[in-house]
Amino acid sequence: MSVHDINARGPYRFTRAGRDVYHMPLARPWSSALTHHGMWSLFVTDQEPARQGVPGRRFPLHPPESVLGHWLAIYATAAYDADAVRWLREARGLEAPAGDVLPAESYVAMARLAEVSTIGNDSRSFGRDPWWAPAGSPYCRGTIAWWLEEMVVFEPLPAAQAGRLTYVDQELLPELRERVRLAKDRFWRPEVYPVPLALPLLAPEPAPPPAPPQHQVKPPRRELPANDAPVPPMGPVQQLGLFGEPGPATAPDARSSTESPTPPYASPAELLDARTPCGTPPSVLLAATARVLALLADGARHDFREVMAAAGDDLKGRNLYHRVTACPAEGGPLAPWKVPVTVAGDGQGRCWFTARGASTENNGGTS
Repeated sequence: MSVHDINARGPYRFTRAGRDVYHMPLARPWSSALTHHGMWSLFVTDQEPARQGVPGRRFPLHPPESVLGHWLAIYATAAYDADAVRWLREARGLEAPAGDVLPAESYVAMARLAEVSTIGNDSRSFGRDPWWAPAGSPYCRGTIAWWLEEMVVFEPLPAAQAGRLTYVDQELLPELRERVRLAKDRFWRPEVYPVPLALPLLAPEPAPPPAPPQHQVKPPRRELPANDAPVPPMGPVQQLGLFGEPGPATAPDARSSTESPTPPYASPAELLDARTPCGTPPSVLLAATARVLALLADGARHDFREVMAAAGDDLKGRNLYHRVTACPAEGGPLAPWKVPVTVAGDGQGRCWFTARGASTENNGGTS
């Protein structure tokens, strides 16, 4: 019979009572739950060893059909399942005896395997059975339940470990049956095993009552004396560059009211009416030329930004420095508004202007 057929038809019971006795190992303290607290179901699993790249896992087992209806001799193994202690405490409120108290490597009970069901075909798995997955349990015990009936708990009978669902040793059967008879006739009763004392519940100390709110007095408001003196005028403002460096010196604009309306040198009257190749009025070019000459008159090197500021802008807001300066590469006669200059650079994008013929250091640059 396949697993799919079992799940489809629901729980199945034995149809013929058998007389064979099979060895059924059970770890402690599950054995004490079966003998002293009325547990009537087993969940048998097998361990698949780990392989390369695949961790080990546990999988549930169905009993062979030939075992259904026969007797299982419950054998308490030497192993002690610590996780079962947690399940019994949280699911049933039971404290399991310690491992050194419970009998080990002994037969402790006899029961008939009467029914088998799975979690998918038995409604008892949804909290109805107190030994499967009751409310409050930390986990479900398994997916395939072996149900026991006609259970008899007898005096523990020490025996050697054997394989699961193998026949009980024929030499032990007479003594096993005798202990079952004595238990049925009530000549022997299960021993009560001591359980560890539960830890006392420490009640949390009551929190101190909150202190009554204290009346907070606002400090008196301090009024600063009024000062009606006139505010001094703001001094000159220094404008910094993009990276915090000082900006170029502000040159007076050609249309500024502080500038002298007359250039520092006289211009021919006919030049003021001439037309220039760039289209800029000669008067604007001559005024820019005068400012550049005044800047370069000290014979020192001046930064490119200083020359731009001194030249100023035309009426359309375009700078005039390239219209009023002439480098040595320009041949032929110079226009009256051209200032002969020498340009020196450092190869990094910075350049300096000097009046042509003035003795200045090149600072390692190229002209």
